[in-house]
Amino acid sequence: MRLRPHRFALPSDVAARLPLARGERPLAWALGAGETWYVGTARALHLPEGDTFRTVAWEEIERADWHSETDVLAIVEVSGWGEPERRIEIPVEQPGQLLELLRERVTKSVVINVYAAVRGRRGLSVIGRRSPSGDGQVTWAYVLAAGLDPDDPDVLHVASRTLAEAEAELAGL
Repeated sequence: MRLRPHRFALPSDVAARLPLARGERPLAWALGAGETWYVGTARALHLPEGDTFRTVAWEEIERADWHSETDVLAIVEVSGWGEPERRIEIPVEQPGQLLELLRERVTKSVVINVYAAVRGRRGLSVIGRRSPSGDGQVTWAYVLAAGLDPDDPDVLHVASRTLAEAEAELAGL
């Protein structure tokens, strides 16, 4: 991905606090309220947590939405079966390159997405993700339509069948 030059530099004290792996470097960032920095690298999104940062790998992010009317970048993390969405709202005036990087990396982490109906138009998706760098195992997640009960035997059956189909399809690629 080729990003345009930043309008402002990432402060060196912020860069020094980032928990980066060998060879990892900041690619995009945004400044939030109260001098709060949000930083993206090729491997992950780094979210401020007190004086440190919490690292969220791209494959652990389900989706991100920019709400220009409220200047909020909403990020939804992948959650476990039947768990509610984990949503983070980041107040930033200009998400710019961070939003571009977020969309590109999250999209690239999805290796397969299989939808199956459960009842009428309501169904579920089985999504296989891996690091956008292409290394690592595929991790599987489910997205259930609103109103579907994760404990319903029909939902469990369709989820199990769809996972098997997705794994078989991925193995055939």
